[in-house]
Amino acid sequence: MEIIFNTEKREIMKKLAYYGIEELPFLLMKSGKDKVRGYSGSLSLEEIRKIQRNSRVEIIGIYLFHEYPTEIRLSLDALHLLKNQITKNIIEINKEQKDSWFRGEDILLTKEEEEKLKGEEKGFKVIKHKDDLIGMGKLTEGRISNYLPKERRRKGK
Repeated sequence: MEIIFNTEKREIMKKLAYYGIEELPFLLMKSGKDKVRGYSGSLSLEEIRKIQRNSRVEIIGIYLFHEYPTEIRLSLDALHLLKNQITKNIIEINKEQKDSWFRGEDILLTKEEEEKLKGEEKGFKVIKHKDDLIGMGKLTEGRISNYLPKERRRKGK
């Protein structure tokens, strides 16, 4: 686990501005190659390092997002934690689309929906139904790919 310091955190904040996020009140740590976790507990940085040296701690904090070279895909937990800051790149879906979303299906866009989203930049989007942020999808030509984790999907019809 690698702690993310100011220079790299500033770069991450620039990417998070894509969603309207301006503040991350967490100590950020890389877990694995591209996953970033946030810690907001009472342990100091020195205490965390001491624990890492003396025991085999794999992870600490909550999984916030997956960082790609040019963009970030927020986790479902991050959507709920940062809900009040997320103001950009949100796509609202209807009830039928929400039901298929929770089954893990991609959303196939109608011609009308494609026309409505024509000016939208392709890439990761926050998926919203009514007042709830329900996941992350990737807007591509004619569809929104579903990134809802398998363990969070609804089983059956």
